[in-house]
Amino acid sequence: MGKVHRSLRFLAPTLLLLVMILAGCSSPTKPASTSSHRSPHPSPSATPLPTTLTVIAPLGVNLRSSPSTSASVVQVIAQGVTLSIVGHNSVEGGWWQVKGSTASGWVTAQTKYTSTEAFQTFSSAAPVAWSVMYPPGWTFAQQGSGTVVFSDTGGETITFVAASTTAQLPAAAPTGATQSGAAAVEVFGVTAPLVTYASTTSFLASIEFQAQPALAFLIKAQLPSKTGGATLNLFLETVFFTPGAT
Repeated sequence: MGKVHRSLRFLAPTLLLLVMILAGCSSPTKPASTSSHRSPHPSPSATPLPTTLTVIAPLGVNLRSSPSTSASVVQVIAQGVTLSIVGHNSVEGGWWQVKGSTASGWVTAQTKYTSTEAFQTFSSAAPVAWSVMYPPGWTFAQQGSGTVVFSDTGGETITFVAASTTAQLPAAAPTGATQSGAAAVEVFGVTAPLVTYASTTSFLASIEFQAQPALAFLIKAQLPSKTGGATLNLFLETVFFTPGAT
């Protein structure tokens, strides 16, 4: 019996150590978080660049060797030319890196000179050569000699009437309209009077001026009240005609 008690006293520490080891194995330490636990809000991807741009400035734009107005001019890109976009730089108001059929470089991203929308060109030879560009979603219809009406799908219109002198142009004001304002605008280097008319639903305006000795314009707009001024200005910035001798 004494031998049994001595054996139990000898085995007790060994059994205790075995129990502690087994307990440790049954309660593993929680592993550290891994990269599989990701944020439910991934970072937004970069906005893709447009693929092409159109030169809309009447005198074209300079294609430069780098994105700076002090960089050398590679060549002048004419109005209406479409270029492929390969990059962008935000300095000095923004620049597009472009590639043409014969040269590559940088052109200004200012929207009065270039546009990433697919503008089209309307040209007329009466009474002398002139042209204007119009944005996507717009079409034109010629109505008699010297008159062309541009319209979009919403029924808004901009009408150009060309004649030799302002005396040959029709009345500028819409029928029954009351003048509500006047300002000066520039159309291809010529300062012209912009007259607006009272309306609760539309932007109504007219511009009548002698562009050169043999060319006069009446431009009439019926556009949405909130965006009409900007849309009209978009057309005016693209008008081109050959300056005449004064």
